[in-house]
Amino acid sequence: MIPPRRAVPTVDAPCVRECCLDEADECIGCGRTLEEIKAWHGAGVGERETILHAAAQRRAARAARFERRSPVR
Repeated sequence: MIPPRRAVPTVDAPCVRECCLDEADECIGCGRTLEEIKAWHGAGVGERETILHAAAQRRAARAARFERRSPVR
């Protein structure tokens, strides 16, 4: 009898298929830097979680910058 396979923890890529790098080489879709995108497949769970956290902070900062630029209606 073959023993059941254990689930290996994974972290899905945050890619939302809106890939476009800004002047800082940060994707405007997922918030990852070019270096983080390139490193993703070789990164472990902990590294991926760190990347996701940093990307979320970048997306929030970008949203706040653009929110301040929006004209008041």
